[in-house]
Amino acid sequence: MTHATMKHTLEDYRRAVRKAVEYQISFQLPDGGYIWDGYATDAFHKQALSWQLSGHYVEALRLSDWVKKNKLQADGQLEGYNGDIYKHSWFFQGAHLLGRFDLSFPVMSFLLSQQAPCGGFPHFAGDELIRSLSTAWTGVSALYFGDLDTAKKIAECSISMLEQQPREDRFYFQMTRDGKLVTEKENSEAQFIDVTKPRQCYWEVGFAMLLMCKMYQATGDQSYLDYARRFFEFKLRCYKDSFSYWGSGKSALAAAHYYMLTGDERARNAAYDFCDFVVDTQTPEGGFQYEDEPDELLIYVDHAACFSVWAGESVKIFESLGEK
Repeated sequence: MTHATMKHTLEDYRRAVRKAVEYQISFQLPDGGYIWDGYATDAFHKQALSWQLSGHYVEALRLSDWVKKNKLQADGQLEGYNGDIYKHSWFFQGAHLLGRFDLSFPVMSFLLSQQAPCGGFPHFAGDELIRSLSTAWTGVSALYFGDLDTAKKIAECSISMLEQQPREDRFYFQMTRDGKLVTEKENSEAQFIDVTKPRQCYWEVGFAMLLMCKMYQATGDQSYLDYARRFFEFKLRCYKDSFSYWGSGKSALAAAHYYMLTGDERARNAAYDFCDFVVDTQTPEGGFQYEDEPDELLIYVDHAACFSVWAGESVKIFESLGEK
């Protein structure tokens, strides 16, 4: 499923990342803002993280100033985001790594207020079910915040989701707030990844794998690395686009981390697959859009933001290990 070597060079990857970041920055407004006529009101959450990772701290700080002045609410929510836990977690990480604690602390306060009894998080505040996407990504945020107790509780929820899976060819990624996996027995519209089909929501497993890798780094507990391997093994059973689809970036960065921690070359090759995909599908302007998506600016810019993070961080890992 994965090739033994990358199709492109690390410099090709770096160039694609730089181009993706510059493309995003070209839309920043004079006041630092990232909303304009016809554009989404909830699509500035990835930029602070994307830009600083590429050295564009000034632009990221100007965006942060704009958010604080115009979008941060008293309870830590971002105006226009409708309680989206996943997106708030994105913004938290960008703000916190910038040292903008005036933004990251209130946003984290909001996030923690939404934790379910099982330790997981809904996609949107008030949802009846929790979801792997928002749970695991907020777990990574908790680690950046230094809240290891919360991160452990979140990781336990992700592990419970894995342990309750009834089939090897599917990954159900929703649970009740008290921690029961949701399958068709409980809900005829239960959501899952199907390994026999392409274009799946691979991020539901990718974020959980990434959390396990980071939990191992934080604690030294081998069991977390063992769980990371189990999430990875599921991804390897998925369709051949498992690491070369627009939804594969989270899994790719998780694979890069797993390779760094274990030396498993299957993970190295998986991360290379996604980086090759980024280079092969980038538009001349720097964005990305695919046939199963709307052809609108939001898609081009949003992919440019997250791909620059997944591929950019993966490249840094490869470089740290002496890859050429």
